[in-house]
Amino acid sequence: MSSTATDIRSAVFARTDPAQPYVTYLGSDGRMELSGASVINAAAKIANALTSEFDCDPGQQVALHLPWHWQRVTWLLGIWSAGCVVVPQGGADCDLLVAGPRQAPDLTGNVIVVSMHPFGLPLGPDDMAALAPGAQDATIAVRAQPDQQVFIDDHSDALALDGHTQRQLLERTRHVARPLTGVTRLGLHPDDSQWWLPALWPAVTGGSVILGQYGDDGFGSEPVDAVL
Repeated sequence: MSSTATDIRSAVFARTDPAQPYVTYLGSDGRMELSGASVINAAAKIANALTSEFDCDPGQQVALHLPWHWQRVTWLLGIWSAGCVVVPQGGADCDLLVAGPRQAPDLTGNVIVVSMHPFGLPLGPDDMAALAPGAQDATIAVRAQPDQQVFIDDHSDALALDGHTQRQLLERTRHVARPLTGVTRLGLHPDDSQWWLPALWPAVTGGSVILGQYGDDGFGSEPVDAVL
């Protein structure tokens, strides 16, 4: 069942069955599947951490330096749930920089680091040793947050990405989805040209996304209905 919500958090909540898969990540380090309920909880924790731990207010810019991973999906949704603006590959002029362990050492500014462990475990000693002074492990702050978002507002008309509001991003996703009616499991190859799609496709269609790798065998034995 598709959602007509204009606020991203509301669109995710409107998904019919929260127990069904939302995103499946297929990486060299293994397979990870998150249900709609798990994604909702993760996004709420991230939004709470952004507000209470990292002092991000609605409208502030959050640079995202995360690789093709399920963490990118949850962080996009968490940032938008907090009413903040995602700036892909943004610089030190952003209010906060969110990066993976490999990307973080090259960044300056207010940097927090997201673990790429398949199960989202905190950073290991080697990862911590490579970080610049002042960089924080985001996992510890996020895990301590409630599963339900504390500060909730309608951010339909808040800027979200590339000058588009949340309302507009949801409409763009619905436009992509229209020719693919009946597709419930959408396979996606690594692609940074449509940052919003893996996070929002399941919200507007009720289906799920499979984050594969490059090449014809990028989805292995994972069943998909269509590939973009």
